[in-house]
Amino acid sequence: MVSAVLLAAGRGRRAGVRKQFVRIGGRRLYEYPLSVLREAGIEDVILVLPEGEMEDVEGVRTVEGGAERMDSVFNGVRAARGEYVLVHDSARANLSVGLVRRLIEAEGDVVVPAVRPPDSVFYAGRYINRDEVLLVQTPQRVRRTLLMEAYERAKAGGRLYTDEGSLILGEMGVAPKFVEGERWNFKITYPSDMEVFRRLKMSVHTLFGYDVHRLVPGRPLYLAGVKVADDFGALGHSDGDAVLHAVVDALLSFMGFGDIGTVFSDTDARWEGVRSEVFAAETARLAEERGIEVLRLDLTVVLERPKLRGFKGAMIENLSRLFNLPSERISLKAKSGNGLHPNSIQVFAIVEVGVAASG
Repeated sequence: MVSAVLLAAGRGRRAGVRKQFVRIGGRRLYEYPLSVLREAGIEDVILVLPEGEMEDVEGVRTVEGGAERMDSVFNGVRAARGEYVLVHDSARANLSVGLVRRLIEAEGDVVVPAVRPPDSVFYAGRYINRDEVLLVQTPQRVRRTLLMEAYERAKAGGRLYTDEGSLILGEMGVAPKFVEGERWNFKITYPSDMEVFRRLKMSVHTLFGYDVHRLVPGRPLYLAGVKVADDFGALGHSDGDAVLHAVVDALLSFMGFGDIGTVFSDTDARWEGVRSEVFAAETARLAEERGIEVLRLDLTVVLERPKLRGFKGAMIENLSRLFNLPSERISLKAKSGNGLHPNSIQVFAIVEVGVAASG
């Protein structure tokens, strides 16, 4: 019997975020390799989660991670039931069923997937022969008792290792058997790696949204959820936030709900005077349910007054929060309109979204 230990206890020091919990296409990152391990027929899966952040995950057993990767591996392997254990980093989220089965079927006490570097390799002041270099991947299949003994020896000696093959070689003198890995089985380490994975798992679509409101005295003016004026505002059933309306309209239309007026009708008393952040939150929820992720916003606001220079930061921050989008992916431009529409506000929105790939 082969068990699997999926490591999801990392602190995300290099990526700047606990990447295993980042949602892409409606799924957390660790859920991608988890589904592959199950599809490959492994019934005993142990998910290692951060200390103090345990949660129930259907169909798997969970254990708490340790201070170092090696400690997290030990905690997971100790809970495993199989004679052999596949240890996999959740950061290698593009795992394939084929690779898992190849490792299960291979002979040896320590089986490690690896690929050769496609680029020249410069190390310690000189170029080295890249044909003699292997880039080691996970999952790594090890005999459970062998790994447990190697860990105890390393722990007693205060030695740390970065993977199972090096641990067992260093402590037990047992060299790994290398099998062909897969270049698509790359490790998500930096933000750019996350973007590559997102593009692999999602199809990208560009949407257009537009909204226009007449400006009247006696109402506050809200844009992107930020109050930018007190003495005049947008005429509308809700608060008339044209920025949020344009983005919401584009998303609702793409999801097949029609326009914003269909979902949040101006004849429905529930929406009278409501802040448009409510519309944005509900639309974001509907998108998440369908595996749709907002990737970029490019907004143009046409408005005579007030000047928006002093409000842009707060508006971008609010859009970032509402649509779970990094602020650097939001472009907000303000145009005066040269007096063409002095008593109105217009907003043009280009919305780029990713949709979870099927299968």
